[in-house]
Amino acid sequence: MNSGLRKTIVSISALFVAVAIMIFIAQNPARIGSEPLLIRAALLSLAIVAALIAAYPFNPFLSGKPRIYAATICIPAIISVLAYYFILLPNQAGSGLVGEQISNELITDSSSNGIIEVGFSYPIYTPSLRVANLELFTKQVNVFLRMTDGDGEVVLYRAVRKQIPGSNLSVESTVQGMLSESVGYEFIPLEIPPASSVTTRVAFIMSNIESGSTFTDALESASQAQFELRDPENGSLLLDFPLTRI
Repeated sequence: MNSGLRKTIVSISALFVAVAIMIFIAQNPARIGSEPLLIRAALLSLAIVAALIAAYPFNPFLSGKPRIYAATICIPAIISVLAYYFILLPNQAGSGLVGEQISNELITDSSSNGIIEVGFSYPIYTPSLRVANLELFTKQVNVFLRMTDGDGEVVLYRAVRKQIPGSNLSVESTVQGMLSESVGYEFIPLEIPPASSVTTRVAFIMSNIESGSTFTDALESASQAQFELRDPENGSLLLDFPLTRI
């Protein structure tokens, strides 16, 4: 095999590795954001070095000088990545979460969204929320809706989960199966990559609404209604923000 063909094969292979890694990073931000900074830096460095190796044969000044190319191009690129992850990124990162309600629609099953009946006499409330993660690592959060009526009685609703214990058919599993076929719904826990936000609809099964009343009635009579973001592991409150009245 002549040297020209060998260089071409190496260049194409390196380009393939660089593209594959970048696609993996772009498609899995929450997973990547869960890894230590060193792993994230190493993964990005590998993609950059692979891209530089792919471009090496086409460099008119350093082609044929691999040591100089590594010292002047590849190593500075790796140092830049390390500086980004261990100096710049930590200095830019904030702390905690930010949440807001984007929409609060009440829609019946005859008109297609928001509150729908699924044959169990329970309305389903599906607000659209935006949750931003200001921290360095991916956060997982469970979403709750807390309503306090005029008498001070508190009812806490949990959004529909991704993993539902048990194999028996339930209202929650039925709702999950129904909404999973529609675009724009997420089930808890939500995963929010670092320094980014997620906008999605979550579903609450309003099973404690009194017979003969509607969710609108319950909301109008509530003295307080708010969303709560909680840690899936220990249930600790991470953030609360108000429900916007209809």
